[in-house]
Amino acid sequence: MYSQTIIKVVFLFLTVQCTAQVSDDFIPFRQGEKWGFCNQEKEFVVEPQYDMIDAFSDTLTGVKKNGKWGFIGKSGTLVIPCMYDKITAFDEGIAGVYTEGEWGIINLENKLMGHRYDHMQQSDDLVREGLIPVKLRGKWGFINTRGREVIACEYEMVQPFSEGLAAVKLEQKWGYIDPKGYTIIQHRFDYGGNFSEEKARAEEKGKWGYIDPEGSWVIQPKFENASNFSEGLAAASRKNRWGYIDKSGKWAIRPAYVEAQPFSERIACTRTRRNKIRMIDMNGETMFEAAFDEAGSYKNGLAPARLNNYWGFLNTKGRFVIYCIYDRVQSFQNGYAKVVRRGRKGLLDTEGRQFWED
Repeated sequence: MYSQTIIKVVFLFLTVQCTAQVSDDFIPFRQGEKWGFCNQEKEFVVEPQYDMIDAFSDTLTGVKKNGKWGFIGKSGTLVIPCMYDKITAFDEGIAGVYTEGEWGIINLENKLMGHRYDHMQQSDDLVREGLIPVKLRGKWGFINTRGREVIACEYEMVQPFSEGLAAVKLEQKWGYIDPKGYTIIQHRFDYGGNFSEEKARAEEKGKWGYIDPEGSWVIQPKFENASNFSEGLAAASRKNRWGYIDKSGKWAIRPAYVEAQPFSERIACTRTRRNKIRMIDMNGETMFEAAFDEAGSYKNGLAPARLNNYWGFLNTKGRFVIYCIYDRVQSFQNGYAKVVRRGRKGLLDTEGRQFWED
């Protein structure tokens, strides 16, 4: 699989994985074993009292107390009581919650809807084009933001909706459906990826290519592996070497790398045959090269990198502006990154300021 062949950067943090949206005047802060919220000056706006904080959004933030999750508003008021075993971040006014052995969704008024599912797929966003992937009795389908099952749970696997279509697996083959559940592209692929920049990567007979929204090959399946298009280019491999193709399928950057990640902020992370990490620009020119253990994509102008088993963050010149002292990290989102040091969790800003006290 593609995810096993590119550079793998494992970001492990909290129970709930979702995009962080931290406000500068409401920053999670850990003091010893308890969490509260502070402003940029590290003045508490909510005193430390929670066991964990996660599931950030621009509306409510998840907080854990006595083993249960709830949600707090930016006023510091607990809007939704700590009553759930697991949660997701709010997205479009909806959050996923797990209680009594089943997943459902709640709105901002804590109305529980569609509470009967075994699993709820969590990507960067819970809601994609108004729909949420859910699993019931071993099969996948989709619910809307009112908890109604609008696409029956009959698929072996599904991808979230993207650009109007979702890849779904039925009888060991992948095809694509629209938000009404109609099959738009027949189930004929060994694998089907999300649409990105009007193309989806697909596998047929062990080779990868790209299809358009009608299911026609726009780039023939001739690659050993391939990634989604990002910023106009896609990582692809032939003869065990990775490069980058343009939307016509031609090599924009010749295949010379043993591993490659998608472009982000016009920079891509690759690994050379000499086992060096090399950051390249969209012309394939080397920005810098170094003997890091691992590295990830740039977010907010910084990229995570691991050296001697510890993680830090690089600027675009290849210099560590946040030193390698962390056990695990996540990429920056909206100016903040989740990190783990000495087994304890906290938040950093892009200047390396730590929002915790031990």
